[in-house]
Amino acid sequence: MKKKLGLFFFSLLFTMALLWAGVLATPGYLVNKRNQEYLIQADGYNNFYHQDLPDDKFKAFVTPSPDLLYSYLVFNTENSALAVEIPPYNDFWVNQMVDDNTDSFAYVGHKTGSSTSIKFLLYSDDTPPFDPPEGFRIIKSPSTIGTFLLRYLVRTQDDIPHLETIRRSIKVYAFSNKSNKQ
Repeated sequence: MKKKLGLFFFSLLFTMALLWAGVLATPGYLVNKRNQEYLIQADGYNNFYHQDLPDDKFKAFVTPSPDLLYSYLVFNTENSALAVEIPPYNDFWVNQMVDDNTDSFAYVGHKTGSSTSIKFLLYSDDTPPFDPPEGFRIIKSPSTIGTFLLRYLVRTQDDIPHLETIRRSIKVYAFSNKSNKQ
């Protein structure tokens, strides 16, 4: 009887450990799978992929807003800090930054619009040392690899051409003291 009871509790603990491991591993697995799709669409790290306005076939994630244009970028700060310059837009937009553990760690954007561009420099613990440039907000990522989720509000279909121009003029480049002194 003791042996059967011991086997039962061992099996129960083993099953609970497997379940807990699955719960812990699932977000990382899903982020990695999603990021692999984004990397293919954007042709590698540190490049934005600009999605069309979502429709009923949109499958990048569950319940997209039909009045937002989405752009994605998988960043990698292992070799250098990443400089991003987003042109001004006079309506709502936000860039959410997510680490490799699915945690949001920073947001940049405007709720009401702005006539100035946003400049930020992203780095992590693994980024080589650098001297931050003037005029850039400095943001530390908890992970070397993560995702930007950029959203622009579309009030009417007439907004889309202007938004496409803005999205296509976003600058993303590696920043290091060495590359910027040349």
